[in-house]
Amino acid sequence: MPSNATKLIQCMLLLALATSFYCQGNSTQVNVKPKTCAVLEAGRPCHLTLKISYRLEALEQTCIWVALREAPEQCFDRLSVDHLLELTLTKDTLVQIKDINNKVLDEVTIQIATYQPVNTRKRRGLNWNLL
Repeated sequence: MPSNATKLIQCMLLLALATSFYCQGNSTQVNVKPKTCAVLEAGRPCHLTLKISYRLEALEQTCIWVALREAPEQCFDRLSVDHLLELTLTKDTLVQIKDINNKVLDEVTIQIATYQPVNTRKRRGLNWNLL
């Protein structure tokens, strides 16, 4: 019995190890800065320069897509990509990195924030102080 249990544990460990290597090999981590753009009034356009950078494990053609656009913004044939992208947004927008087969490697949402000033306390009463 103990030999069957050890064989089962060895098989499970081997399966877990193979799964971890598979997950690490297909990961593309995209760094986008900034992820938030602030406007003074809701509905006004926000102009920003996105810095998009990512690294690939294997050489393949990738493209940067902005949601609701019919064509990619820019395509690359490199392992390491650092790109500046000028955008004008009016609502939250999804930026995706896709390969040549249109498979999404990673995506980031750029959020639009409306500036809301802090409400200051209104003084009520008389302008006198005991101390």
